[in-house]
Amino acid sequence: MRHRVLALVTMLAVFFLVSAPLSAHHGVAAYDATSLVTVKGVVTDYEFINPHVLISVEARDSQGKVRRWEAELSSANMLTRGGWAQTTIKVGDEITLIGFRSKTGATSLRLKKILGTDGKALPKGSTGALDGGWHC
Repeated sequence: MRHRVLALVTMLAVFFLVSAPLSAHHGVAAYDATSLVTVKGVVTDYEFINPHVLISVEARDSQGKVRRWEAELSSANMLTRGGWAQTTIKVGDEITLIGFRSKTGATSLRLKKILGTDGKALPKGSTGALDGGWHC
């Protein structure tokens, strides 16, 4: 009996130690949620994969320099349920990303909205994500 209790306690401790970092990457603390950034650019990469769909765009900054921006969305499974497909976005499409920029200054966004080539907002997927944005 004593060994069973010890084994159970050990398993629970391991579970919590392993799961803590997994949930931490879903937080918003790494992003400046005080102001939205709008990036209009050309899609250079679109990976419709799990655990997160990735979009990369090249956009010109205020000095005319081309910068690569990256955005991470929820899973392909969640987006599929909301009407997305591997062909929703294509390399070469001009899209607009609206979201919160990384506090580190990296050109990465926690998305709030994506406007397609026609200027219309793309659907958010089946859950709407954590805070009305794209990241899940």
